[in-house]
Amino acid sequence: SFVCYGLLLEYATSGGRKLHELSFLFVTSALYTVTAAAGRYVRDETPTSIPPARFAVLGLTSMGSTFCSVRSLRYVIYPIQVLAKSCKPVPVMIMGAFMGKKYPLKKYINVCLIVLGVALFMGGGDSKKASSDDAIESGAQIVGVSLLFVSLCFDGGTGAYEDKLMAVHSVGPFDLMYNIQLGKTILAGVSLLVLNQVHVFLQMCQDMGFLLVALGLSGALGQVFIFVTIAKFGALTCSIIGLARKVTTLVASILFYGHSLSAIQFTGLLIAVSAMVLNFWGKKSGSRDNHGPPQRPSGVDREEMEKILQDPHDDDDNANNNDGDVELQPFAQAAEGSR
Repeated sequence: SFVCYGLLLEYATSGGRKLHELSFLFVTSALYTVTAAAGRYVRDETPTSIPPARFAVLGLTSMGSTFCSVRSLRYVIYPIQVLAKSCKPVPVMIMGAFMGKKYPLKKYINVCLIVLGVALFMGGGDSKKASSDDAIESGAQIVGVSLLFVSLCFDGGTGAYEDKLMAVHSVGPFDLMYNIQLGKTILAGVSLLVLNQVHVFLQMCQDMGFLLVALGLSGALGQVFIFVTIAKFGALTCSIIGLARKVTTLVASILFYGHSLSAIQFTGLLIAVSAMVLNFWGKKSGSRDNHGPPQRPSGVDREEMEKILQDPHDDDDNANNNDGDVELQPFAQAAEGSR
């Protein structure tokens, strides 16, 4: 589902097509809300007592992250977005360091390798291009990466605020998804009205209506598959699938859309992907050392729920435990109320 989502999103933002971000947010968030409502009903989750205003804050930060992430595709190709989103530990670890938190040396090395790989991938283009074209492309990449960095900061804000809420409230995973996505839908709808862009939304529906629905459905189904995989087979299996998904998305994007890679870019891609694999392998080994052999779960653990209910372009391959690991949204505490 997420590979299809990635290919569809790149199609919608390439070849001269421009995806209107607010229209995208309104349609996809509405479909996520319907999916979450169905999941909440099937699982018979008790509605949370968290005030709607708190969810509005989460909806705003989540909306900001999605908006900036999708907007960045006007300036960078999709593989760059996938790799750059893997640099999420950078702002997380910087903020953690300022607050006095310490990280193991291997985590710094892993993050540096990912950043190095992304830098090589972005800066290793064809050196035979005209200097003016190269300057324009470099400027666009700077804008795109800046938007991705802002998106990552919004992700960090969302996670921090969720941690604060979940410390004192109990909420089911699909109930959490429902409230956040409902907030995003309302905010996107109000923004369309206030900014007088309803006509743009209607035109976008006419031009890309089927594509918007396909994006919303593929992303929403992906969330359901994540939940079922974690519940039935555990977080480790879901992490393996998530890592395979990320690599497959990169390869499929390069093949389907004909992105030509130089030797430097290929090296950067190899370094970044290898760092992701090593990070995952280290977490897998650490989990076995601390908890013994992996066992089939009888329920859904709170850390395992971190992967659930995030936007598809933020899907990741690891479990977070709130220590700055690569590219995970929180949602860990949501499982506390669902067990």
